[in-house]
Amino acid sequence: MALKRIHHIDIFVDNIEKVSDHFIDKLGFKPVKKSVHVGKSIELAIPAGEEVRFEFHEMTEEYRKTHQKEMAYGKPDIDHIGFEVDDINKEFEELKSKGVEFKSTPQVNPLGRKLCRTVDADGRGWLQLYEEGK
Repeated sequence: MALKRIHHIDIFVDNIEKVSDHFIDKLGFKPVKKSVHVGKSIELAIPAGEEVRFEFHEMTEEYRKTHQKEMAYGKPDIDHIGFEVDDINKEFEELKSKGVEFKSTPQVNPLGRKLCRTVDADGRGWLQLYEEGK
């Protein structure tokens, strides 16, 4: 398997403005992108570079209801860690052939990124394979 790097850590929060102010104004993170694809969202890079992004999403009530059992303590939490790969379809097939389970086949999200999540030994889907849209 060819995981290139951790691309992002996806975190659900209650209030995107408070989180943005904290990470940008107090900790010096750099805004990379704002969007609305799972509620209000912002991607932030650590002050020293853009090697790993932190993606914060304001949790909608709909998402909270459908994902309640996956949330630690019933609150917003780290949702997944996205590992970048060059060819998500190839990695998906290779891992499947080794018996790795997936929550879905590779899909293109509204931002044009190809994504899929593996299921770990405890049945959690926190590891995401990620291919940047071309």
